[in-house]
Amino acid sequence: MVKQFINRPVARLSILFSGFGSPENRRHHRARIKWPVVMTTSNGLVDGQTQNVSLGGAFIRCPEKPDLDDNFRLVMSTKDRLVLVNAEIVWSNGRKSEGKSAYHEMGIRFTKISGNDRTFLSGVISNHT
Repeated sequence: MVKQFINRPVARLSILFSGFGSPENRRHHRARIKWPVVMTTSNGLVDGQTQNVSLGGAFIRCPEKPDLDDNFRLVMSTKDRLVLVNAEIVWSNGRKSEGKSAYHEMGIRFTKISGNDRTFLSGVISNHT
C-alpha cells in the first residue's frame, strides 16, 4: 500500500516539496512591521512602506515602481531611529490596486547593514513575535 502511494507522481512531488516556502524554511524570522521607507533611485527618491521586516530583508509597497539599480540605498524610519541599508531587489510584482489606491510590491535583500542597525532590528523583530 505504501509503495503504491509513493509511486504516484503527485504523491512523490508533495513529499519532495513538503514544507517548501513555509515560514520555517526562512533563514530569518519576519515580523509584520510597517515603517516608512525612502529608496534612492537614478531618478530621485521613492517613498514606500515596509509590510514586514527580517534581519535579511523586507517586503515593501510603494505607489510607483522604483527604477532601481542592482544595489540601492534604503532608509527605514522607525519610531526610535533611522536605519540605513544597502539592498537589492529579489522579486517584484506588477502594479496592484486596492480600492482607489494602486501600489507596487517587492521583496528586497539587505546587502549591507551596520552592526548597530542589525542589533537594533534584531531587538525590534524579537519584540514583534
